[in-house]
Amino acid sequence: MSLSVVDLAGHCVKNPHYLQTRKRINSLIDRYLSLEVLIGHLVDLPRQFKTPQPRPWQRIYWSEINGDQIIGVDPEIFVSIVANATEIEAPIQDYAAESMAYLAEIHPDMASFVGGIPATETQKRTVGIWEKEERQHTPVFKKIHQKLTGELPPINPNTVTGYQSTGDRRKDLKHHLHGRISTEWSATSIYLWLMAHSTGELQKAIAQPLQDEVNHLAKFWGFSRWAFGDSYLKQVKFSTKNLLTLANHHHAERTDADNLLNEIAHFEELPHIIELGFTFMRVMVRLGTLNQELSHSFLQYLFQNNEAIAI
Repeated sequence: MSLSVVDLAGHCVKNPHYLQTRKRINSLIDRYLSLEVLIGHLVDLPRQFKTPQPRPWQRIYWSEINGDQIIGVDPEIFVSIVANATEIEAPIQDYAAESMAYLAEIHPDMASFVGGIPATETQKRTVGIWEKEERQHTPVFKKIHQKLTGELPPINPNTVTGYQSTGDRRKDLKHHLHGRISTEWSATSIYLWLMAHSTGELQKAIAQPLQDEVNHLAKFWGFSRWAFGDSYLKQVKFSTKNLLTLANHHHAERTDADNLLNEIAHFEELPHIIELGFTFMRVMVRLGTLNQELSHSFLQYLFQNNEAIAI
């Protein structure tokens, strides 16, 4: 790589310091989570309900990906995070079935968007758009891992609890949505961090699942705002609480979670922990900007044709 280039995150050098990396993170957020982009993802929902179409991906030139495109971080840490992303993304059909079960009676269109239409005696199961888009992610991260290490990552798919009813549909859905938002928030933030520490075709490859996660994060956030009307601060509280629960769950199931923690716990890697925390915070701040634009009339336009559970 030349001494200085411009990529999707802006100005790029081989060994960026903390402030340079933070600038790259902000640049990526401005590119992929601008208010215009987030609103566009929400406005897209009525069309997806009527004529669902997955978001087209840009072509990935796999032959051009190599380890020299990792910048400013130990390649072992970068690869470990890629491997963890592969495992967490793996059981996508189970995630879809779980969400569909919570949504089906309250908002059939949103349930179909996420989980499709169940099979009948005469028709095969129809896969939902959310599942179609998300199921592309594991193969991408597996391929990235293979290009960087020469080996496919060992995969221990995340366990999914499935539908668990308390008898209160509204309460159950609210709890599930907070978990789904936390998952999308986490994926978005981690992929942004990976992009800030990569360049070239490697960075472009990660940009494809990132854009799906941003799309889904905006849609779930808007749906939750319509359905329950929680304030931004309350949503942040719920999402953060669920994120911590999610992190503990993932750590217990990851193949090399302890090795990864040991690697990033070294003093010299502390800036990367700070970078990740900064990324999570900036994504949530951007969601706050989106939240200010979600008027009652706009949300009703998106979701009004289904059972009225909104306040």
